[in-house]
Formats: sequence, C-alpha cells, structure tokens
Amino acid sequence: MTARQPPKPARPRDIAFPRHYLRFGILEVPPPAMAGSRHFEPIPYQWSCHVETESGLVDQFGFLDTRGLDPRPELVDALLAVIERKGSILVPSARETALLHGLQRRIADPTGAFADALTRLVEIDRLAKGRRDPAARRVVLGIRTAALVLWPDDAADPSPMLRDDRAAAAAYLELIDARTQRIRRRQLARALVRYGDLELSDLVQAFAEHAGGGSEPIKSGPMLN
Repeated sequence: MTARQPPKPARPRDIAFPRHYLRFGILEVPPPAMAGSRHFEPIPYQWSCHVETESGLVDQFGFLDTRGLDPRPELVDALLAVIERKGSILVPSARETALLHGLQRRIADPTGAFADALTRLVEIDRLAKGRRDPAARRVVLGIRTAALVLWPDDAADPSPMLRDDRAAAAAYLELIDARTQRIRRRQLARALVRYGDLELSDLVQAFAEHAGGGSEPIKSGPMLN
C-alpha cells in the first residue's frame, strides 16, 4: 500500500506553528533476533524532533531505543507525546511519510491521535524542488558532502564520529548487542543522539533560510525513553 502524499503548502510561510521537524534513525533490515519484526521491514530505532514556536524558539526532544527489542510501540508512544498537539509535522521526504503510515497500520491507535498527526505531515524535499541552488537543495534534503559529527568537546569525548546513516545504523546494532560493554554502550548512545540532532539541525536551518527567516539556538530537551 502506498502512503498518501501530503499536500504541498502554497508557501513555506503558510506552514502552521508549532512546527515539528522530525527525523528518524532507521534499520532497513532488522536483526533476526528482534522479536515482532519482519524481514525487509524498516524498523525505526530513533527519532529526533525540534519544535519551533511562532516566536522562533526551538525546543528539542528525542528517543533512542537501547534494549534491542521491537522499539516501535515505545517509540510511537514517546513521539505522540510530542506531536499529537496542533501544528505541522515536517519530515525530510516521502520515505518518512511511508514509514509513519506503516507504523500507524501496525500500532494500535485507539484515540486516533496517530491518524490525526499524519494529516499534518509536510515533506520538506517537496518544498526544495523548486530551488535553483544545488548546494542549498543538498542541505534541505539532508545530503552533506562532509558528514562528520564534530562537537566542541570531541577532543575529550571518546564517542565515535558517525559519518552517515549507514554508520549510525551500525552503531545502533553494536549498542543493542548483549556483548557490548557498558562504557561502549554509553559512547554509542551519545554519538547516535548527537548525530540525529546534527542532521535535524541542518534541516531546521535550511528550512528557515528557504522560508526567508531564521531560527533561535536550540534549547536542549529530554530524551523520552
């Protein structure tokens, strides 16, 4: 079944506040030991969400599974606590739209909150298709030529640097491996959170530039797991 494509807003400025910028970490092929999953069924293990108010303030929320069981029920519960309110939900592309529709079909939605949230999706890459500057489009689409996760304290931080989504997925698989030592697990979790936030920060800034505005520095928020 193909997910229904969200309508394209006439202008970026028409997108309703609060704006929930949402990015997922996804396993394209789940490990065999993950109960409840199906082979070749994409499994989201992480999400990062920046919530922008009309005043320009941006708050930050996130979820990262660390257990290695099917993370979807807890992931959806935590996500709905952030996005079930009014406002738009901005995702990078149709890939995330399809993922969310697939989750909605798999996860019980007795209140209809998840179905309602799906009506508020906006695919950012559709807004970027009219841009003439290829470099600007690469940023909007989350494509970076030097995708290293670099932070001011990296010299003292032993957490690995994740270069792309494939490296992030490999880090997650190592994180949930029962043989991974506790210290290493903390390092991997920190690296995954940083990678997700950096990817999403690029998206927030690119959208702000595309819409002709700016965004305030991001205020750190809770991990909802």
